[in-house]
Amino acid sequence: MEPNPQLDEGWRAWGRSLAALVAATFALGTVLSVLDSLNITTPAPTYPAGANLPDRILGTLQNQSQRFPWILVATLAATVGFAAIAALAPVLRRALGATEWRASVLTGGLVLGGAIGIVAELGFLGGQVVASDPTYCDCDFAAIQLIARSGLLDLVSTVQTWLLAGFLVLVGAGLFAAIRAARESPEVPRGWATLTAVLAAVLVGVAIWVVGFPLLANALAWRIDVNAITGLPSLIVLLILVPWWALWLRAWLARPATQE
Repeated sequence: MEPNPQLDEGWRAWGRSLAALVAATFALGTVLSVLDSLNITTPAPTYPAGANLPDRILGTLQNQSQRFPWILVATLAATVGFAAIAALAPVLRRALGATEWRASVLTGGLVLGGAIGIVAELGFLGGQVVASDPTYCDCDFAAIQLIARSGLLDLVSTVQTWLLAGFLVLVGAGLFAAIRAARESPEVPRGWATLTAVLAAVLVGVAIWVVGFPLLANALAWRIDVNAITGLPSLIVLLILVPWWALWLRAWLARPATQE
């Protein structure tokens, strides 16, 4: 079997570095986000008895400001991970020998998806800097300012969720385009090709679930913790499936090119 001429050792080494970076950053960012959501890195906010709405919002903003260093690290890790996903596009195109429209969908899906993920994280980070600032004007409009800032905090989180759903759909579409080429290539491990198919389907499914279930719950007035329900599938994808897929890709690229 002739080695893939498009995938020389330089591309293999670059792909191994990117795959390791994807696995590490997705795992790190997800673990930090989970620790933050469970109030392990930062205690949950406390409110005095009988506190009115502006005082409760102020307590939330002060707590959010305390969380910001952890949020900063998790967000930057995710940003690097999205950039690495985008940079993997030409490596995968060469490794799989994808041609014509499949190569375009693969490259476009991963590059555009990675770019949207970066925008989502940096936009969320910028919004956090403003929205979580606990200072306010000591004037008649203090309560209005605090309530508006709380609304901004909700807004940046919602925008981030929808942008990340776009990332999941685009990357899923790119991986779907790569499946046939992966299965037809004699160099690609069968298990990795199957995992790619599973990951592509799960990415699209999670994207629909993350944005669709909260809308359904609100429409039906369900009194449930929507974030906990939508967060579990995302946790499985970001902490398990994506690092697993990336590390398997790295192991495959570490194999010497075969030649008869």
